[in-house]
Amino acid sequence: MGLIILIPAVACWMVLARGSARSALINVYLPTVLLLPQYFELRFPHLPPLTFAGAAILPLGVALLVSERRRWRLDLMDLLVVLFAASAAISEGMSQSLAEGTWTRLFTSPAAALPSGLNNGIFQLFEGMTTMVLPYMAGKLLIEQGEYQGLPTRKPFLRRMVILLAIVAAVSVTDFLTGKSTWQTVFNHFFPGQPPVWPMQVRWGFGRIAGPFAHAILAGMMFLMGLIYCIWLRIFAPEWGTRKVFKEFSLTLRGLVLWAIVAGLLMTQSRGPWIGAVLALIFVFLMGAFPMGKAAVVFLALMAALSVAGYYYGNKYTESKQGQATSEGQQNAIYRRNLIRNFIPVVMQRKAFGWGITTHPTVNGQDSVDNEYLLLSVTQGLTGLGLFLAIAAACGGRLLWLAARLKSAEDRGLVIAHLAVLIGLMTTIATVYLGEQVFLLFFLIVGWVQGMNPAREAVGARSATAPRFEFRRVLT
Repeated sequence: MGLIILIPAVACWMVLARGSARSALINVYLPTVLLLPQYFELRFPHLPPLTFAGAAILPLGVALLVSERRRWRLDLMDLLVVLFAASAAISEGMSQSLAEGTWTRLFTSPAAALPSGLNNGIFQLFEGMTTMVLPYMAGKLLIEQGEYQGLPTRKPFLRRMVILLAIVAAVSVTDFLTGKSTWQTVFNHFFPGQPPVWPMQVRWGFGRIAGPFAHAILAGMMFLMGLIYCIWLRIFAPEWGTRKVFKEFSLTLRGLVLWAIVAGLLMTQSRGPWIGAVLALIFVFLMGAFPMGKAAVVFLALMAALSVAGYYYGNKYTESKQGQATSEGQQNAIYRRNLIRNFIPVVMQRKAFGWGITTHPTVNGQDSVDNEYLLLSVTQGLTGLGLFLAIAAACGGRLLWLAARLKSAEDRGLVIAHLAVLIGLMTTIATVYLGEQVFLLFFLIVGWVQGMNPAREAVGARSATAPRFEFRRVLT
């Protein structure tokens, strides 16, 4: 039954044979990522496990290597992404040997003396290719260069993305009311031996919807991204979704999609994505209300003030011990504070490459490291954390560089949207790990940003008199 994981690969090959790589990205890969769980796997003997998204990206990656490689321009981000994938493989396969200094035996000993985790490291390298490198390549080569159905690819791509997320939200209403996951119920029939990573949680009497994204916080981050890009579409694709859903009501398709995504974000009942979404929307509002430089200064000052207030409030809120918490929220906050206290000594023991992704220790019963920055430090060491922060910083830096050079209001609005998404994600992952579909889209967006080019202005970009990217336009 697990062979159904190969269906996206077959569908991708068929689309590539009759259409284009952009069609495969929009019509196969994106629906696979947004509608199918990635925690179910197909395992063949002696081969790395394969997920739905992994199966879909492999034919697309081959097509990119064959047909698009001549348009590839090397840059620093390419190196950072490849090194980050390689560091995960090294940490998984050789962390013990690196920590003990026995890695030198690789050059002097027979194959039987190779590290026992080397096989896991090879599997991790394959996973890095399918979850980081190939999505990054697709984002860099396909979204900004060329068209799809007569439109710049960015618009059909984002339209498909927000509509699929609205569908997830609509299906998840049942999950919200019953506390049972529709996706787990359906796919457990095809993968009876693979229980889901997280059972569905209930909070305040309602289910915390996770959709196909494994966990409610991850689902919240997906809806956060969808919300920001839906706002951009409403402003810079005014022709999209204006048809009424029902003739008797004034609700249009674009309005339905927007409110479905908002409802999905709320139904996750996840504070981390809510905070990230609020900060992202504040950033969008400031960029629409003030000149870019002034807006950036105001936002940074606001962030500094909120950080100081959050630090003092957080210290007071988490003074109690775990068993003395008076609410679930306080208990979770204490758990996350104790994570830092308990795992910093673990990080210091293996600073360079960490303990490995599947082999890192548990401290005081804390087996879930709900902080991506800390998790990277534990599993991939300061090397992995440094590479990830370098990727995020380089992406943000390029967006700021583009914002100063792009003249089209549509392009600058997209840059602001990307920055808002980056702010929202980097805030939220202080409360959860960056995984599942969020991880895939993060690297696809990083590649997309690298593919944006100010030179496009010289070949007929849209007029700079297009509507400004203003948050207030969405609420009216």
